Amino acid sequence: MTGLNILTALFVMTVLYGMTKERFQILVAVAALVIAPTAMGVFDGLDGLIYSLAGAAAALLLTAPLASFKFLSRTDVIISVALGGIIGTVQYLFVFAIATALLSLQRLCRVDGSVAAARGMATLSPYGAGLLAFDEKSALVEIEAMRILRREVRDFAEPLRYIEDCLSGRTSAAGAGRPCAFPWCAKLALATLAVLMIGI
Repeated sequence: MTGLNILTALFVMTVLYGMTKERFQILVAVAALVIAPTAMGVFDGLDGLIYSLAGAAAALLLTAPLASFKFLSRTDVIISVALGGIIGTVQYLFVFAIATALLSLQRLCRVDGSVAAARGMATLSPYGAGLLAFDEKSALVEIEAMRILRREVRDFAEPLRYIEDCLSGRTSAAGAGRPCAFPWCAKLALATLAVLMIGI
């Protein structure tokens, strides 16, 4: 069991290392998906092979619905299936429960954050409610105020879009090359670490 834990830790660390490199993650996951059942079949016989394949199947059944709702990418599903093949069904169920709870919390915070950001934009902008509320007769002042307001909204929109993409685990075109905060593989890593420390 110690060897299996070491293999799990190595897999998780390698996937985290390649967090911004999707092809690398897929390559590592596919390699693990082939190596884990083979190794378990060699060392533990048919029981080891069934243990590994059942874990991979459970991971696929659990993550496929999330991917169909666009909560996870195909890469996330492949990583999850590979992890399930390494740690087996029971441990993966606990890992998935923890990771899904973190995903739900993150998505909840994203909604609240967007509302707060929208409110903050309305209150921070000196032109949204202040300048246009004055009794100004000049159309030029109103046009200039609207131009400045549009520029401010545009300046706020890109960072807000990037933050929302990060919180939902995606990468936007503007944020390409930058790792998003706490993607699915990081949730899996944290959940796997917790399960291994508890000793389930």
